[in-house]
Amino acid sequence: MPEAFGVVPLEGRGRLPFVDLHQEALFLHAVRSLLDVEALARRVVVTVDPGQRQTAEAALRRSHLPVQVAAADLWWRTSAVDGVTVALHDPLCPLVPASFLAHCVEEVVRPPVPDPGPARRALVAFRPVTDTIKTVVDDHIVDTLDRDLFGIVASPVVFEHRGSGAVPPPTEDFGGLAAWLRAGGPVELRKAPSLGRRVDDPSAVNLLECMDEMARAVRER
Repeated sequence: MPEAFGVVPLEGRGRLPFVDLHQEALFLHAVRSLLDVEALARRVVVTVDPGQRQTAEAALRRSHLPVQVAAADLWWRTSAVDGVTVALHDPLCPLVPASFLAHCVEEVVRPPVPDPGPARRALVAFRPVTDTIKTVVDDHIVDTLDRDLFGIVASPVVFEHRGSGAVPPPTEDFGGLAAWLRAGGPVELRKAPSLGRRVDDPSAVNLLECMDEMARAVRER
């Protein structure tokens, strides 16, 4: 089986990855989920902006998680070999189940039968759009768009890293990351579970925590 490793990128996300969810920093939930994916064999790294390193290392030590903290582009510069599969897990989608992550990684690591050839394989998770989408011209609503045609990039993003390209992908923005992958070839989409939604601020973290607690209460009945 080709080598695979996981990346939890904190860069470009400010303080939000360190906000508590269930009394633990958001990004630690993402780290734990990746560590539970057998295909990664505990090869997981947390990447940071320079000002985040000490805080991230301290949180990992407190939680006894043996994970390396590295500069944002280190994984890209040190893994430039053929056949490496990268699983990027956005810490702002902290409750993506490990089972869903494992399924996405396996789809990229294991080539389909028959093998489609040399094209780079890539998979992007998404959540459906639930808001109504309108088009506006000169301050007037002129149309309602079919929201089933749209999706919100979630987590993970999994792809084969073949060591090409001197500039690393835009890991600070998974929407930009999906566009970067599309520029290099076809991308498969997978619908993420509802708890895999992305949070944009502390109030959204509180809402996600409440949703998770309610889901657990229902399962325990």
